[in-house]
Amino acid sequence: MTQENKVYLDIELCDESVAVESEVNETEVLDLDVVKEADCQYAVYGGQICYTVTITNDTDHTFGNHADDFSTLVFRDVLADNLEYIDGSFTYQIGTGPIVDDEDPDYQNNTLTFGDWEIPPHTTVIVRFCVKVNRPAPTP
Repeated sequence: MTQENKVYLDIELCDESVAVESEVNETEVLDLDVVKEADCQYAVYGGQICYTVTITNDTDHTFGNHADDFSTLVFRDVLADNLEYIDGSFTYQIGTGPIVDDEDPDYQNNTLTFGDWEIPPHTTVIVRFCVKVNRPAPTP
């Protein structure tokens, strides 16, 4: 997907206002498709919910912290206040590679953060983790 970029400026020259429009070359906008699904529709207090997050890179570019200076990839999921990450439940699989289950994300302030991977072109990453329901969700 490409996107045209334009920059508009109003510059004052010798007490006269001049409008400037600058066209920037087309810039490729890279998209990762991300889908998050729960293993159940309802959960009870004290129960658990396991999530599957599917990240698909349908571009010709590698995303990741070690790929090049082009991109940084950090997985971040902010959990609801009534949920708590279950230690040791985080796994991921890049493409058809092995399931990695020996790395836990950073978990602070109800936020999971993980960023030590690369997603090659035309590859899908599957992330799974579970949470415990600590109390009922607040009613709207």
